[in-house]
Amino acid sequence: MNSCWRLLVLWFVVVAATAGRVWSQEGAAPPAAPAEAPAAAPADTPAQLSTDANALSIGPERVLELLKHGDPSMWGLVLCSIITVTFALERLIVLRSSRVIPRVFVDRFLDRLRDGELDRGKARELCRDNGSPIAKVFAIAVNHSGQPASEIREAVSEGAQSELFHLRRRVRALNGIATLAPLLGLFGTVIGMIEAFHALSQQTGAGKTELLAKGISLALVATASGLSIAIVAAASYYYLLGRLDRIVQEMDDLANEVVDYIAAGSRIAEKAAAVRPRVVPAREQVSG
Repeated sequence: MNSCWRLLVLWFVVVAATAGRVWSQEGAAPPAAPAEAPAAAPADTPAQLSTDANALSIGPERVLELLKHGDPSMWGLVLCSIITVTFALERLIVLRSSRVIPRVFVDRFLDRLRDGELDRGKARELCRDNGSPIAKVFAIAVNHSGQPASEIREAVSEGAQSELFHLRRRVRALNGIATLAPLLGLFGTVIGMIEAFHALSQQTGAGKTELLAKGISLALVATASGLSIAIVAAASYYYLLGRLDRIVQEMDDLANEVVDYIAAGSRIAEKAAAVRPRVVPAREQVSG
């Protein structure tokens, strides 16, 4: 949880710093016009080509221009982007194999359990000291040792649901953002088109075409932003879902292996107790 908040604050600071820099540049006073207009540049000069390229580019300046005009859909998309980046990075850290299933602990636990060197108390202490999700699943099996294998598996299955719930947290939110972000972008585009045509109806004289083109281009930036966020969120969701499926499958295999060892140890102990010779009291020996 602390890492999630740290990532959220860092992302917000980066966005705020970028917006402040661009807005300060836009608010600066324009340079004084020269006394005489310069001669017209040739039609295909590099300066004109560079200006045309900047006019056609879709970059952070267009997005920040929409934010500056107070477009509510763009603020919603900014929030979606922050949530996407934060949740994706946080789940990438949480769902590391070394954190969920530490191989050193698993190998040590299984070796000692296989060799019969791990009693119930030591197994509990070892799982408690490790504290990983797979250690908590092992602890559930150890706590039900002495019961039939079917009952141990049922207890492990029920107790593991809590661990799986914590592993799946925030992954479903990425799928929701992948659906919500394009809708927000489309909403912003529709609002922008309405405003553009309304401004066009109020315009008189020349410049209507340029005004309409600028309004439509700014409106379409909202759709492009929503699609970009949706692509990142959907890719993160399916990647994390695949990683989660692999982790759950490996945890299930290891839990079944531990249950088999515990059930086998219980059966051996029961057989040893059944064949243990009965000690005849001295009084019965004398009477016999």
